[in-house]
Amino acid sequence: MISKIIFKNENNTFNSNLMNEANERRYKMALGNLKSRRFLFTFAFLSLFIMGTVLIFLIPTSIKITYGLTAQSEDGETIVFNVFEPKKEEIGRKAIILGHGIMDSKEWMKSYAIEFAAAGFIAVTLDFRGHGMSSGELNWSRLIYDVKAIITYLNSRGDIDMNNLGYLGFSMGGWPGNQIVKNNSAFKCFIGVGTFLNITKAEIQNRTLNILMIQAKFDEVFTLEGTKEAMGKRLNMTPEDIVVNRLYGSFQNGNASMIYLDDDADHVSLAWDQDVIREARDWLLNTFPDVMPVDSNFYVNIRAVIFFLQLFSGLFLFYFIITPLSNVLIKNPDEPPNIDFPNESIKRIMIKTLFYSLILGIPGMLMMIPILFLSPLPLASAMVMFLFGQIVGIIILLWRMCKKNNKSLREMLKIPFKISKDQLVRQIIMGIILAALLYTIIYVSVGLNYLGIAPSIYKYPWFPLYFAITLCIMIIFSILFQITLQPKLSAGFKGIFHSTLLFFGYMMLFLVSYITSLCLIVNNYFLMMVIVISTPILLLIAINSAYLYQKTGNIFTGAIINTFFMTCVICAFSPLVNVLNLIPVLF
Repeated sequence: MISKIIFKNENNTFNSNLMNEANERRYKMALGNLKSRRFLFTFAFLSLFIMGTVLIFLIPTSIKITYGLTAQSEDGETIVFNVFEPKKEEIGRKAIILGHGIMDSKEWMKSYAIEFAAAGFIAVTLDFRGHGMSSGELNWSRLIYDVKAIITYLNSRGDIDMNNLGYLGFSMGGWPGNQIVKNNSAFKCFIGVGTFLNITKAEIQNRTLNILMIQAKFDEVFTLEGTKEAMGKRLNMTPEDIVVNRLYGSFQNGNASMIYLDDDADHVSLAWDQDVIREARDWLLNTFPDVMPVDSNFYVNIRAVIFFLQLFSGLFLFYFIITPLSNVLIKNPDEPPNIDFPNESIKRIMIKTLFYSLILGIPGMLMMIPILFLSPLPLASAMVMFLFGQIVGIIILLWRMCKKNNKSLREMLKIPFKISKDQLVRQIIMGIILAALLYTIIYVSVGLNYLGIAPSIYKYPWFPLYFAITLCIMIIFSILFQITLQPKLSAGFKGIFHSTLLFFGYMMLFLVSYITSLCLIVNNYFLMMVIVISTPILLLIAINSAYLYQKTGNIFTGAIINTFFMTCVICAFSPLVNVLNLIPVLF
């Protein structure tokens, strides 16, 4: 009997060992398959990103683009510009200068320039002083010097018909455009995109000048009524009698005039709207009928498809690389830190967070006023002030919740740092690597084709200040949304998704509330553009915070990536300018 029991136990042990070995083999096979799939997906997204990058810079093949040229203005500033032109060389070519808006750069005008070059024109996009890569501070009265520097360059080429020029001004770019066009009879065409018109019939008597004003129905800056009033002075008509999308005058007589209304665009989208770009191109061709298009295709939509392929494959590549990189660098991560407030639900915390931030946001912003007036990047300072206002409300909320649950706020703020020195260094290294990768992906897709996101060397001295402040802000955000809230959510993708929604939803509600209130108070909706531009940026920050917390076990990697990206964006968008010179523009 005893021998039977012993044999039975030995047999069970033997079977158990076999089952453990089989499970281990299955686990290794599953792990191997997972690694193989991840490698294949990573390779596929890398290939798509490279293909998209090559295509977006090659199409259309009928034109050539020269990047990063420089010219000196008559008051000594270095103006950086790009030239778009047909590959076929000939004498007497027609040229058009494209001026961007405030907080913009020459990259905003690239879609227009490509279509103009394919239509047979030399198109030049420039960075106005204080913007993009150009030197100097923004000074509205001197923007005309920047345009004159480009005219000097065109004259030096020897292949340009300097008696037949065109100008397109977007938003702020219309300011020097109005001045240069009405005082220089070489300009035969003025296209104002989301800007104002200040050229009367009496000022351009006995000369030809075709004027197209493009107005967005939902423009936050310029109104259709204002555009009609300005066009009325040009046509000697009452504004009420002017009909949009109707041609007044004729191209044959050189007095063609029209207001083109885009009924589904706002101010920002005018820079890339296909209908607007097509209308501007056709107006240019009608003004100069002797120009023969080198390419009859229209590339806005084709390039948009390539852009989305490039951008999203690059972002998927970025997120697929995080796991293997974390396995190599982080290796054995510490247990993800979390803070538990058992008496507080997610819904209650979110409502309190929004309430505290909205109430205490203004005092928090006022604390950052010295930076606004000391820095020559006031718009970057304004964004930091805006973020800091939220943080003040969050810190007060965390203090009250800690007090209610017999916890210490100081100890709570120390929780992310309670990891080994080795792990902290590894988190920082991984953050630096991934920040460089993400910025590269965004820069070669968005930055070089639609939105300039590279700060110029003239802004570098202020970069460390904004980086340090923004890093503190991002850490506080992560303490609330990742360390406090994310552990209360489901694990895996579902938890990442819900955490992203909470973070993004909170920031957007705060942003919309404050920006809308400010616009209503000053009766100026210029700042509404901030909401449009900020939406994809805040969404990316929310995704990074949630995803990297779950993958790395801490908040530092996500905080470093988001800080670097945010600092680059706000410094690039902010023109170098004395804040006192900017107030009249905003208010």
